[in-house]
Amino acid sequence: MKNVLKRVAVTTVSAALLAGGAVAIAPTAQAKGRCTYVSDSYRPTLRPGATGNAVKQMQCLINSFSAYPVWLTEDGSYGPKTKLAVAYVQSCNGTAGGVDYVVGPSTWNALYNPKYLCAL
Repeated sequence: MKNVLKRVAVTTVSAALLAGGAVAIAPTAQAKGRCTYVSDSYRPTLRPGATGNAVKQMQCLINSFSAYPVWLTEDGSYGPKTKLAVAYVQSCNGTAGGVDYVVGPSTWNALYNPKYLCAL
């Protein structure tokens, strides 16, 4: 389902751009409706092994606004699969500190406001 939605989004964006239009993506606004495990302003530093609702929020944001091809279970456990997804987000968005698997301010910002090509 997620891949189908991505294809529809890419097709729609491509058509709009070819027609000379502009396209805006506002992940933060969408996150409020989909990812509600914690407040959008609650952004603790997360490392592999972390658990809880902030991890669920991170997993939800990766599922909702990232081009990462694997759907994460929003279980609140920062395990190996989540670690790979965080590495993708950090690499694609060029976060401060590079790929370090630590979800700090730069990575949270990338999760809520991914670069355009990282969100398709």
